[in-house]
Amino acid sequence: MRFPRFLFLGMLPWRSRHSLAGPYALDALEPAERARFERHLRGCAACQSEVRDFAEVAASLGLAAATTPPPSLKGRVLADVGALDAARSDDAAIAAVLSAADALIASAATSAGGTATVVASRSGRSVVFTSAGLPVLPPSSVYELWFIGSAGVRAAGLVPSPAAGTHGITVPVLAAGLSGDDAVGVTVEPAGGTTAPTTTPIVVLTLPGR
Repeated sequence: MRFPRFLFLGMLPWRSRHSLAGPYALDALEPAERARFERHLRGCAACQSEVRDFAEVAASLGLAAATTPPPSLKGRVLADVGALDAARSDDAAIAAVLSAADALIASAATSAGGTATVVASRSGRSVVFTSAGLPVLPPSSVYELWFIGSAGVRAAGLVPSPAAGTHGITVPVLAAGLSGDDAVGVTVEPAGGTTAPTTTPIVVLTLPGR
């Protein structure tokens, strides 16, 4: 199973061979790139340690359970985000969610195929969503996020369809407005999105403490 790259560097361009430890552990590198990194890995103890750590995180995500991200993961994500392209205006907001003391991960398979993942901060009332393995939609349709809770069902943003050749990996989407008991759902809607779901969710991610 392939996992979303955003947790480990993939949301922005990679800067060095050292930064490829996460994508390598998650089998997210192209063959030529993987071969180059393996040559580097043989002589780099630091990257060997990084690969082991990321592999442990990938295994925990594979359980499709909501868990608290380990401090080591949060630290690496912050360091990597801090070194990425400053032109992305939502980097700071994404980093704030990932580094929040109450940040939690929820991951599950979708009925359309692939896996959806959110990192949520209730104190920050925000989530970061990404996915791997989602089918590419036609131009007439879009994946839409929803907050689902006692406050009702509210639109939380659109998810860009994965591009061909990316293994169904979507770019991270920041969604604000999370309430205390909300789950996060995903539906397939007409292009442009809707104000209320018109289809059955392909996945509903329930966060701990709901």
